[in-house]
Amino acid sequence: MPKTTVHRQEVFSFHCLEVPFYKLPYYLYFYLKGKKPQGLLHAEVLLRMQLGEPLFSKQRYHFSQVVLVAHWESEEDLEFFLHQSKQDPIHLGWQIRLRLYRRWGKIREIESAAIYQKNFDVKAFMAAITLARLKLTQVFRFTKWGKPVEKQVRDHPGKKIAFAAFRPFRSFLTFSIWNSESEMIQMVQGRKADRDGLEHKHAMEERNRNDFHSEFTTLRFEILKEERMLTKDSFR
Repeated sequence: MPKTTVHRQEVFSFHCLEVPFYKLPYYLYFYLKGKKPQGLLHAEVLLRMQLGEPLFSKQRYHFSQVVLVAHWESEEDLEFFLHQSKQDPIHLGWQIRLRLYRRWGKIREIESAAIYQKNFDVKAFMAAITLARLKLTQVFRFTKWGKPVEKQVRDHPGKKIAFAAFRPFRSFLTFSIWNSESEMIQMVQGRKADRDGLEHKHAMEERNRNDFHSEFTTLRFEILKEERMLTKDSFR
């Protein structure tokens, strides 16, 4: 019998972890460095934030929750890591497994991530992640243009769930799930101003004029699997 070749496809996973407040620095900066999971290509751990809340309000920051986005050589490597981490907060939190099908822009650590052909219905749920390294000199300008976009995304009828995250002092992330890719594109492009808004479109024009970031990427994903289904009540 000829040997069967198993094709291992890269996957991303996105997690939300409940952690003790006093361990927050450990999770933000050291959590996975000591574990060295097999097959982990890159990971980012950030503090979760509520979209649209004032910058200095306590409602904006969830100091007992961190989010983790991880890039794996295969889903088997992710499964092995979770199996070895049954006493870890990552095992108890929710997760989504994702396959990358579009990338725009560049973040050095995930520049080599494989991009797969989109093979799901255009009307199906899809996920989007943006990841940015802010220029410290542009923080206040980024906040000025970014806050209206946060409210636009938060209130858009086409999104299922959306939130942001950051890691001091330069890393910023947004994560969203949309009812369909077309609804997300309509929001980004502001096709119907009365429904989709124009904030994102204007912010991108301003970014093109004078970039807020030293690195920036936006990623679109097919959703492979959800654990602990996401709802709008999950992140209030």
